[in-house]
Amino acid sequence: MDVTTTVAELVAERPGRARVLERLGIDYCCGGKVPLRDAVAGKGLDPSTVLVLLEAIDDAVAAGRDWREASLSELCDHIVREHHAYLRDELPRLAALAEKVERAHGGEHPELRDVRATLGALTIELTGHLQTEERLVFPALRRLGAGGELEPAQLDGALAVLEQEHDEAGVALARLRELTGGFVPPAGACNSFRAFYAGLADLERDLHEHVHEENNVLFPRAAALVHVERKSGRRPPANFRRAG
Repeated sequence: MDVTTTVAELVAERPGRARVLERLGIDYCCGGKVPLRDAVAGKGLDPSTVLVLLEAIDDAVAAGRDWREASLSELCDHIVREHHAYLRDELPRLAALAEKVERAHGGEHPELRDVRATLGALTIELTGHLQTEERLVFPALRRLGAGGELEPAQLDGALAVLEQEHDEAGVALARLRELTGGFVPPAGACNSFRAFYAGLADLERDLHEHVHEENNVLFPRAAALVHVERKSGRRPPANFRRAG
């Protein structure tokens, strides 16, 4: 591990390192394809100090599953089971809390209106995103991992769309963090207010991990595999489009 390693590679190697990067505000998912040196410079941090923190978390936290070693099917299953299921449970709960908290405290905290609207737009986008992955893209990747065939241009186009949607989700998360002052409830906030902001913080953490596993592990592995197969002379006929 050194400062020339990309942030994405650091977390792919040891997922526990995400805790340090989250605390420092360093993007390891959508913006993770930059060397640690450049990522910390943008935050005004000392690279050697950040390395010490990462080494400390390596010693304190179990390494966790290295998803780079899993099959494409295993990784797809993990993402659906852990992250998609989390979103389907959590987004309706957060929507209900957003409405409740805004109704009770919107007069004193007008920013809650924007928080609820931003969360609502993110929920709509993620709902379609999950459908696309589960109905079209992940089944194709499972077939690819099992020796099936896939057209490189079609795969590249599908993954580009998903990565763009990841970027848009990242913008929404950043907006939520800005509106809520880092998900810190105001002094004297009621339990619902506190639960809402804590839930938003958990949503941010899970989505960062979710996007990292796709952008920096699953998608590059799938793309590398399909392009290698293309060079081998196999003729890939598969086709898929965005799910409705």
